[in-house]
Amino acid sequence: MKIAYAGFDLLYPCLEALEEAGCTVMKVFTYPTDNEYEFNRQVVAFAEARNIPWTDQRITADDLEALAAAGCEALFSAGYIYRIPAETSLRCVNVHPALLPVGRGPWPMPCTILKGLTESGITLHKVVYDLDAGDILLQEAFPVTRRDDLITMTDTIRALAPKLVKACVADFDRLWAEATPQSGGEYWPEPSDEERTITPDDRAERADRVVRAFAGYGCLFRTEEETITVVRGEVRLDRHAGEPGDRRVEGGVPMVALRGGWLRIFESRSVL
Repeated sequence: MKIAYAGFDLLYPCLEALEEAGCTVMKVFTYPTDNEYEFNRQVVAFAEARNIPWTDQRITADDLEALAAAGCEALFSAGYIYRIPAETSLRCVNVHPALLPVGRGPWPMPCTILKGLTESGITLHKVVYDLDAGDILLQEAFPVTRRDDLITMTDTIRALAPKLVKACVADFDRLWAEATPQSGGEYWPEPSDEERTITPDDRAERADRVVRAFAGYGCLFRTEEETITVVRGEVRLDRHAGEPGDRRVEGGVPMVALRGGWLRIFESRSVL
């Protein structure tokens, strides 16, 4: 199967899976990344090692029509931030890290944890004009526990998505023809700075969700004196006798008292 691919390194295993499934990759689309939180080095290296044309410019309708005219049968998108033109004869499939129709939007993993949900998933759907609203080809659910965070959810998605991509390629024409329309559902906007901010006056239960939702990326911890980014932390529930904002160090780990618990800070950085 001749395909094109759009994405960055977060879901790079999907690109590898497509090649392993026997696909011929005709072109790779990515986008400029900050090389701090987001990277495209693996995707670019994949293309360059195989002499596959690649670009970090936005996909245009002309790009898609040129690919279709050259014999490309489908485009697979996995973590591509730009809107893909829907007015094209080329069949376009998006890998979305949520169990659609719930969880449309740019960053559903943190939202899943912030909402306290116990299930998420991965969905392969047709690209249409409305964001993440296309007919569903395949999807798979997975549990989300109170111990999961953004890092573990991402690891789960990186492990499961390539399997779904391979299954999609193996029976593509039938899955495309029999795709299931979405109905209802929810759109989740990207979390605001307020939603990823905690203070000593927060209940420990809320702080726990926020710390886990942004693990590895960073939530904001604001006190009267300063605001820091907590890149990695942990909230320990504890009916302590201290006041919110009290500080101590335990085993070399800085801790700050919350209402009903402690914030343990493993890695942090100043907010510029």
